[in-house]
Formats: sequence, structure tokens, C-alpha cells
Amino acid sequence: MKLKQVIVFANIVVALLIGGALAVTTTQDRNRVIARAQGDAANLAGALAEHTRQTFFALDLAIGGLPEVAFGDGGIDKAAMHHFLAERQALSPGTFGFYAIDAAGKLAASSLRRDPEPVDLRDYPEYIAHRHAPEAGLYISPPRKGAIGEARGNWIVTLSRPLEGPGDGFAGVVVAALSLNYLLDFYDALRLGDKGTVALFNGDGILVARSPLSEGYLGASYADSALIRDKGPRLQSGQLRTTSPVDGVARLYSFHRVDGVDALVLVGLDETSVLAGWRQRLIFDGALAGLAFALFMLTSTAALAWVGQRQAWERERTRRLRILAEEGAALLKAGDVEAVLGHVAQTARTLIGAHQSVASLTVDRRHAQGINALSRSDRYARGPDWELASDDSDLQRVVCEANRPLRLTQAELAAHPAWRGCAAAGDRQPPMGGWLAAPLVAGDGGNLGLLQLADKTEGDFTEDDQNELTQLASIAAAAIEHLRATRAREDALLAAHAARAEVETIFTSISDAVYALDNDWRFTYLNAQAEQLLNRRREDLLGKSVWVAFPEARDTLLYTEYQRARAEYKPVAFEFFFPPLDAWFAVRAFPHNGGLTVYFQDVSRRIDTEERLRQAQKMDAIGQLTGGVAHDFNNILTVILGAGESLLDHLAQAPAAVRGQAEAVIKASERAASLIQRLLAFARKQPLDPRPTAINSMLGEVEDILRRLLGENIHIELVRGSGLWKATVDPGELQNAILNLAINARDAMPEGGKLTIETANMAVDADYAESHAISPGQYVMVAVSDTGTGMSPEVVARAFDPFFTTKEVGKGSGLGLSMVYGFARQSGGHAKIYSEPGEGTTVKIYLPRDYGGQEVAHPGEARNAPHQGSESILVVEDDELVRVHTVNCLQSLGYSVSAREDGPGALALLDQGDVHFDLLLTDVVLPAGMSGRRVAEEVVARLPGIRVLYMSGYTENAIVHHGRLDPGVHLLGKPFRLTDLARKVREVLDDG
Repeated sequence: MKLKQVIVFANIVVALLIGGALAVTTTQDRNRVIARAQGDAANLAGALAEHTRQTFFALDLAIGGLPEVAFGDGGIDKAAMHHFLAERQALSPGTFGFYAIDAAGKLAASSLRRDPEPVDLRDYPEYIAHRHAPEAGLYISPPRKGAIGEARGNWIVTLSRPLEGPGDGFAGVVVAALSLNYLLDFYDALRLGDKGTVALFNGDGILVARSPLSEGYLGASYADSALIRDKGPRLQSGQLRTTSPVDGVARLYSFHRVDGVDALVLVGLDETSVLAGWRQRLIFDGALAGLAFALFMLTSTAALAWVGQRQAWERERTRRLRILAEEGAALLKAGDVEAVLGHVAQTARTLIGAHQSVASLTVDRRHAQGINALSRSDRYARGPDWELASDDSDLQRVVCEANRPLRLTQAELAAHPAWRGCAAAGDRQPPMGGWLAAPLVAGDGGNLGLLQLADKTEGDFTEDDQNELTQLASIAAAAIEHLRATRAREDALLAAHAARAEVETIFTSISDAVYALDNDWRFTYLNAQAEQLLNRRREDLLGKSVWVAFPEARDTLLYTEYQRARAEYKPVAFEFFFPPLDAWFAVRAFPHNGGLTVYFQDVSRRIDTEERLRQAQKMDAIGQLTGGVAHDFNNILTVILGAGESLLDHLAQAPAAVRGQAEAVIKASERAASLIQRLLAFARKQPLDPRPTAINSMLGEVEDILRRLLGENIHIELVRGSGLWKATVDPGELQNAILNLAINARDAMPEGGKLTIETANMAVDADYAESHAISPGQYVMVAVSDTGTGMSPEVVARAFDPFFTTKEVGKGSGLGLSMVYGFARQSGGHAKIYSEPGEGTTVKIYLPRDYGGQEVAHPGEARNAPHQGSESILVVEDDELVRVHTVNCLQSLGYSVSAREDGPGALALLDQGDVHFDLLLTDVVLPAGMSGRRVAEEVVARLPGIRVLYMSGYTENAIVHHGRLDPGVHLLGKPFRLTDLARKVREVLDDG
């Protein structure tokens, strides 16, 4: 009888121990499941709060500027208010209308109608709220169904701000009506499970939005609920477990306040769904525990003779179960992974009884182990120090690859093929009297590491030892995953706060496109801006993998950054170029348990602007260099060219070889002058003389020149636009530009071809004008096209750069196209190249239209006047060689000439007495503190009626402004030939 009582008592003790262990493990499992679910809900609440903040912040900015336009001199300016509201609504997706209520509660303005009826809106909640508290900020109204326009029959929620009048008093309210579906689309996409919920409450505790939609509860007040009354006002975020008053479902809730807005986002997960897997495991573990207890009772009843031995075994079993239960609780309190491994290594050796215990983590694909924790008895105190070492032995790899425990006796260990490889490594492993290992298995079945015991203190390792070590390894793996998940969520939350702090302007938020991806990279949500930037419809993308919808994205930075965000569970931000859409995008991606939420913008215009700024700075630097050398260089060329002409005249009877040398000097000087002129044209520093010009008429003269220049194997076709406007342009420089383009076309058609010159009227809109840095308006277009070899995109990109040429060395200067570009820009227009390899080239020049000016004859139409005279001329030139050369030339033409080197000397000559001159010929850049323009003003003041002719190789701002000669100014450009000087002097003297 006493023996049976002992057996019964032992059965009761075992049952209590098994039940207690089961209760502890299942409670820990349940708490872990709930903690993970609450973490997911908290992440979702944070993402939804951020989305809600951006939406409300964008609408708040849209309505916030109204007070500046609302009040005119005579009161409320309804037209300005309507225009403002209509413009802001067009930029605000998901809104039905914007309207304003005056101080008396009447409808003052609407985005829908220019002059609406003054309907009485005093009972509207937004009016009542601001009327009673005009100092309050943004107000979110209870939801209601719209009554007019597209909002009729649809749920809306309004955002409003008070209006301040000229005297800082209450002047009314400005309101934005937002479609509730705009919020619910995003909420529905992120809501977890059929019974999961997402809700939005305003500052008064009123339910503004709920997913799934429950219309009967929208607008209801929950100000007395535990969430709104106790937790909402005090906490930024948090969790609670309660039963929903809407549908009676018990849920795990996480709430998050919306930054900068008096609102609260609530995410609820169905507790039944969350714990479904836990309940299945509870039933299974209970069944196993019941089965084990039943088997124990049968065994104990049949083995009364072995009661003594069983009592000892039960005591040991009790000790191990107690250790396992205590270990599970202790591991969940560990602060980091290293602490978990150290604790479990010591527990494993104490639990089973072994001389050595090692806990390690897998560090690479070959399952090499980083040994993070070691526990051993005095027997192994003199063994090698394994701590922080890495071990990739074959025996450990066998356990990790199979993810199954392995138990070996000393004999089996010595005979195992994997162990023989370890033993060959020398003293790296001590001798072992048996070996037992259990893998650390993650929740998804992957391997985390290894828990191994060596040299049991008594006998060999048993199957019970193996089972208990496996259970201990399972507890350790769960604790490690819990710590890693907690740290990842904390890092993600910190990164999300940092990302929000980096938002620079509200326009970034307004223009942000958003889409969400699940864990299989499939689209689950896109807003309207995302559809527009991706140029794809939402219906075509939802449910489809981003890598299938956009296969080209795998070859971009987008793919690697998305993978990195998922792998590290941290937000990423980057910019990349996507060729299929021909656009640069700025991307911010936020990982969460359900996948990835992505915010992105098209930043192509900013990057293009930065590139054009760098190009403009480069062009300006070249222009400054050109201007710096042009003046002195042209002075030198004037003397060389004059000397060459004089030599040629004096060598009329000389041998042909000697005359050829003089002609070579003249040609070289002309080529150098042409080079300087092209550089000035490119740098937009040549003095232009723009005038109203009929380009179609001018092309007739150009055609004759081109036929002689290009030869018979190139067919020339002129396509003159009908009703062509006049252009404001320097006709001589336009002819030079067309000739340069024709020469380039000839070089591109060595076997002959077709050259087409076309004119047309063009209108440049604001977008094109902004992207090409010109003014919008009307232009006259001149296009020169050829059927030549064409250019690659890389060559087109550099074609206007100075000194860039694809011709052989000595075949071209690389200044032809750059001169055309500089001339077009200086004329107030633009030049553009269109070309493809093998398809020819078209260069289009856009010149500003003339509005009513009188056409002036261009140089080819000037009258033939005599080039000699007897008038008196005063020359002012600081360069002695140029001064002497100019005086000699004028005297050879019959003129009476006096010369001075600077302005004070010239004025002193005039002040001596009875001196008369018919013409002042002065350099623009002079010493002694007086420019040529200043000298001319002083001379004209002393000799009214005297003609003035300037000469210069480069003028900055004296007589040329914005690239154009001042009205009434005559200029002789250096270097000049005798014929140029004679013609220009005669032209100025005869100009009545």
C-alpha cells in the first residue's frame, strides 16, 4: 500500500511538473507572438501616421496662403479667392473642393464657382470650431457625406484654418474638403488580416476614418474611451488590448499621434487571428504532454520493482525541467545575443552534466561557427582558448546543414569521417569522451548556430540528453530572434524619425509619389503621383512584382538598395537614373514587416539645371579669357595687316615669289583675325548691330554665295516659310553663321548630297523656354539640314564646345558651330542640333521676332560712295604702331590728320585755339583715365556737329551693351584693311 502511494504521489509530481513546464513555455510563446504582433502594428501605425501627416500638412500649406489674397482694398476679393482656391485644389489630389466662409457664416468663395451663392454655413462644424476658438490652428472635422458636385453622396472630411482680417480679428474660415476614400485606399492596402482595423481620430476623440469602413460609427465620439481619455493626450505612441466597441472583436491595438496635427492613428490586429498559430501549438504540446504522462503512468505501474531507480530518475528529470523553465524566463530577460549564448552554454553543461559546453553562431554560408560562449570544467582548464575564434570543422557543418541534432559515443566520434578531418588539425580540438550537438533553428527553418557538449561526466550521452539539449537550443534560438527583431524595429524607428527630419520643404511632400511592396516585391498600393511618374496605371501594377513590371530596374542602383533595405531592415535614400523613363529619381524606402514603403520624386529638372549651370560657368570662363586677349591681339594684327598691304603695293614690280610672301602675310593676318572674331562670337562678346531683317530676302544673296562655295555635287534647296516675320538680328553675322553651317554640311557629304535651308515662324512655350534658358514668345527659325554622315549622341552633346572637332588635325578649328551658338545666344535666341548617325544633321537657329521696326539695308546693300576725301580728322590711339599706321593710311586717302595718344592730349589740342575737325576717329580703350566714349563726349561738347567713329578690337561696356552697339554709334573693328578704313570713314562723314 505504501509503495502504491509513493507511485501515485510520484505521478502527481510529474504531472504538475509537466503541466508547469507546459504552462511556462506556452505562456512565453504566447507573449512572444503578442509582442511580435504589437511590434508589427506599431510599425504600421508609424507609417500610416507619416502618410497622414504628409497628406494633412500638404493641404494645410495649400489653404494657409489664402489670407494674403483674401482681402482687397474694398473687403473680400472673391475673384482672387476663387482663383487661389481653384489653383490649390488642382495641385491637391483626393480633394473635392476648397471654399471660404466669411465671419458671418456665409459662403464667401469656392474653387468650384467664381461667384457662389452666399449660403448660410453657420451650422458647419468647422465654422463653429473656429468661431469659438479663433486662435486654434488646423481643425479636422467629423466626416460627413458631400452634398454638391463630385462630393455628392461620398464621404468627406474637411481641414480648416481661421482667417484673420486686416485688423487681426476673426474674418472667417478657409476649408479643404478631402475624399475619405483617399485616406482609406492607403489604409486598406496596409491593413493586416480580414479582421484587422485602421482608424483615425481627431483631437476631440471623434472617429474620422476607419478601415474596413463602418459608416454607422463614422463621426461617433470616443472621447470617454480609455485610449482617448487616458493614453491619447499623454503619449506619442503606445499599445493596448481591448474589445472594439464597433464590432465587438478583441484586438491588439497600437496607436501613434500624427506629428504637427491634432490627430491619432490606431492600428488593430485581431487577437484571435494573431493567436491562431499559438493555439494550434498549445493543443499539440498539450496532447504530447498528456500522452507522455499516460505512458509514464503505464510504465510506472508495470515497473513497481524499479520504483527506487525511477524515483532517482524522476528527481533528475525534475531538476532538468526546472532548469529549462527557469532558463526560458532568464533568456527572455537577456539584454543582448552574447548574454543569451553565455547563459545557455553554462545551463547546458549544468543541465546534462558535461565537462565542456560551446555556444556559437553561424557566420558564413559554409556554416563556419563564431564561438561566442564557452563553459568547461577544471579538466579542460588548460585547453586552448576558443573564445571569439572561428571554427568551420566538417562535423559542425554536418549538424548545421541538416539542422538536426547529432549524438556520438567516443568510439563513434573517432570513426566518424567528418571528425577525422577535425582531428587532423592538431590540437585545435581537445580529446572528447562522446559528443552531443543541437542546432539553433530560426522560425523560418534557417540555421542560426550550434549548441554542443563534449565529454559527459558520467556515461554516454542519452536520447533524453539529446531531447533536452534540443529544447534548450530551441529556447535560445527564440530568444536570439526576439532580440534581433527588437533591435531591428528600434533601428527602423530611429531611421524613420531621421528621414522625417530630413524633409527640406513642403513641396517635396506635396510632389512625393508613394507605392508599397509586399515581401514578394509585389505592388500593394500606388497613389496618383506614382502612376504619373511611372507612366503606368494602378490596375496594371497592383499584384505584379516590381522586377517583372520594370525588368530594367534590376540593372540599376534601385535593385541593390532595395535588397539592402530589406536585408539590414533599415531605411535607404538615394538618387538614380532610369533610362526607360528618361528621368532621375530621388528615392526613400522604408522597410517593415509587411514589405517596403517607397517615397520618390522626379528630380530630372534639378539635375539638368545643375548641369546647365556648370556648362554656363565653363562658357563664361572661356569668354573672359577671349576678351582678355582680343584687344591687344587685334591691335597687333592691324599693324601686320596694314604693313602687308603696304608691302604688296610697293612690290608691284617685284618677282612673283616676293609678292607671294607679302600675300602670305596678309592671308595669315586675316585668318588670325577670323579666329579671334569666332572666339568673340562664341563668347557672345562681338559687337552686333541688330536690325529688323527680312530673312527670306537675305537668303537670295546667300544662295549665290553657297552655289559657288559648295560645288555642283551638292544640291541646294531653299524652303521659305510663308508669311515669315522679320527678325531682330545682325544680317552680316547671320550670313556668316549660315555659311559656317553650310561648310560643315559640305564636309559631312564628301560624295555629295542635299543641303536644305528652311525658314518658319515658331512659338516657344514656357516649358521649352525654361529648359533652354531663353524667353518664351515668338521666334523666326532658320534650319540648315544636310544628308551627310550625321553625329552620335556623344558628339552632339559636345558639338557646340569651342575647339571640339571630329576632323583630322589641321582640317578644322572646332570654332564653327561654337560661333553659331554664341551668335544665336547673343542675339537673344537659341541654337539646337538634331542628328543621328547615317541620318544627316539639322541645326536650327531661333531668332527673336521684330515687332514693327523698319528694315535697314544690310552691308551688301550699302551705297557705293567715294573712298577718298579732304576733310580734317583727329585720331586718338594709344598704341604707337597702330596710330602711325592709321595716320599714314588716312593721309594716303587725302585727308588732313592730327593724332594724339590719349584723351587729355586730344582735348588740349582743341583748347589751343581756332582748331576745326570734321571727324573724330578714336580707340575705345584708352589710358589716362578717359575711355574713347568719354573723349568723344568732350570733343562733341567743344565741336558740335563733328562726326565720331570708334575703332576697337574688343569692347566690353563702353559702346556695346548686352552684345549690341548703342544706337547711333559707328564702329570700325580691328584689324582693318585700308579699304575697310576708307569705306567706313567715308560712310560716317557722308551720313546726314
